[in-house]
Amino acid sequence: MHRQIVRFAALATLAFSAVLPAQAQSFVQVRDWDVYVDVPTRFAFVKTPKGWTFVRQLDEAQMAQLPPSTLTSLLPPEPVEIHYAHPAMELSPRLLAMRAAAPRHARAEASVVQQ
Repeated sequence: MHRQIVRFAALATLAFSAVLPAQAQSFVQVRDWDVYVDVPTRFAFVKTPKGWTFVRQLDEAQMAQLPPSTLTSLLPPEPVEIHYAHPAMELSPRLLAMRAAAPRHARAEASVVQQ
């Protein structure tokens, strides 16, 4: 009986861990010795095996000549469209049409008032 519980727990853990990599990551994968520059402050950091290390603040000329491999964001790019977790949360075609038509009605009413 005890072995069956342990086997079930191990299988559940494996199944759960198999699902995790398929989810979207909330940060960019970095490797050791990658360079990150915080654009607003111009602070440069290097990812070492022990963690992030501050290097220095860059001047404007150095900021203009950053190599393409330099990281300037540790977050993934924002998606253009919002993908809802459930189809029921998506806006209906009727509501989308009403929203698209609303500005036209507002402009038409404004032109009537001006006359």
